[in-house]
Amino acid sequence: MDWRLTTTKRTHSGALRKALGGLGLFALCLAAAAYPDTSAVAQPVPPVETETVRKSPVIRKLELSGSVSSPHASQISTLVEGLVSTVHYDSGAYVKKGNLLLELDSELEEAAFEQAQAQAAQAAGEVKDAKRRLDIAANLAKRKYGPQNEVDARAAEVEIDTATHEGFRAEQKRRAVVLDRHRLTAPFDGVISKRMVEVGQWVTPGTAVFELVAMKNFRVDVPVPQDYYAKLRDGADVAIEIDTLPGEEIPAKIGALIPVSDPDARTFTLRVLPTRTNIPITPGMSARVLVDLDTGRRDVVVSRDALIRYPDGRITVWVLMDDGDKMSVTERRIEIGLTFDGLVQVLSGLDEGERVVVRGNESLREGQAVRLAS
Repeated sequence: MDWRLTTTKRTHSGALRKALGGLGLFALCLAAAAYPDTSAVAQPVPPVETETVRKSPVIRKLELSGSVSSPHASQISTLVEGLVSTVHYDSGAYVKKGNLLLELDSELEEAAFEQAQAQAAQAAGEVKDAKRRLDIAANLAKRKYGPQNEVDARAAEVEIDTATHEGFRAEQKRRAVVLDRHRLTAPFDGVISKRMVEVGQWVTPGTAVFELVAMKNFRVDVPVPQDYYAKLRDGADVAIEIDTLPGEEIPAKIGALIPVSDPDARTFTLRVLPTRTNIPITPGMSARVLVDLDTGRRDVVVSRDALIRYPDGRITVWVLMDDGDKMSVTERRIEIGLTFDGLVQVLSGLDEGERVVVRGNESLREGQAVRLAS
């Protein structure tokens, strides 16, 4: 074989290997530029907010369901029987105390009152005339022109006529009262929740014609287990929640404890009075009463935001570890007790004075460096 051909082939093969080697190195450079080594890039330090674990009085929060009631809710009836001639208000109307609600036909009673009034007036005139005759008889007897027994007779006439006059006046007053009772007025301010009478209807005393409900000074009555009677008797902080104001607690106070409400259920009734006016509630609405009972204990508490809950039931918090140069976090399992006012009682796992993360604790890792949020 010609040695020149062999040399030429070797020269071409070496040049090809060099060219391919250069292309490979160029490809590696491109790959390095496209996919930089992330292990060399420093991870950002997440900001967190913390709070100091402290001790606090432990409060037991009771949530009780009750009903709104009015201090005045009455079924009103007339005091005399009669035929309804006029109805002035319908259901839903707001009335003031003394407003005329209903009238009965009073034509006969008006005539009877006028008759009694006339008789009383006539009797008053007879008394006046008897007194005049008595004065004349007394004057004559004083001057020896008339006998003393005439004076006594005239005095007796005055007494008889006076008694008759008083009897007619009493009858006149009775007729006035009966006549006035043909007019039914509102006994207090409120709303007519139900009208149960029509014009032309005959009504009798005791038959309800209106249902009137006061629309202020509402109260909430709730049944409470008897175990809490002693604690509530000593006082407690209470508030009310209603559906018309979701998420808002209305300040209230304890109005009364009714000791024996349901002996079979072993409960008593707690009456709660809102201390705020103009609340959008009406009688019959449901309400929730929140009662804060002091358990008499002081224990370690943390904010609910510090808790991390797991599906298996574990509850942990992230505890801040500060060694001076840097801050990091460690996860710690805890056991909790009562929850109240955004706080949680910690039965074990934390000590007073430690700091726990309450913001930014959603994606922390064990030993991770952190910084305090400004």
